[in-house]
Amino acid sequence: MTLLRTARDAWALRTPRERLMLQGLAVVLGGVLFWYGLLTPLDAARDWARAERQAAAADLAAVTALARGGAVRAAPSSGRGLAGVVDVAAAASGIVIDRRREEADGRLTVWITAVQPQILMQWIIGLRTAHGVSVVGMSASKLDAGSLTVEVSFEQAGS
Repeated sequence: MTLLRTARDAWALRTPRERLMLQGLAVVLGGVLFWYGLLTPLDAARDWARAERQAAAADLAAVTALARGGAVRAAPSSGRGLAGVVDVAAAASGIVIDRRREEADGRLTVWITAVQPQILMQWIIGLRTAHGVSVVGMSASKLDAGSLTVEVSFEQAGS
């Protein structure tokens, strides 16, 4: 007897209720195998790809900043004010500012959701050296992919 014939004979010996129960069990088992065999690895692959993309974007921003001389060269007295200088420097460094708040005393606070630490430090140093913008407060938290979520407060030197 072949294995297939044995399985057919065993199936024929089952009552309709047992067959229904075994079919339901097969559906549940198929769902579990689908979830853990396909969806979970795909989810992990998506997270890995996202982290690789962020790392590549950070590398691109670093190379672009180095190609431009390491800092944005715009005069602080160009009429843009502190917010304009910070925005231009952030865009040149590949940093996306999610939120900003300008204080009455001239300070500017910005929130950045995801930035690589190297890019953040290059941006801050570039603001200091090229524009005289100082960091007066900073809070950072590490994300999964090695990037940071940051809140930074700036003021123009001499303010």
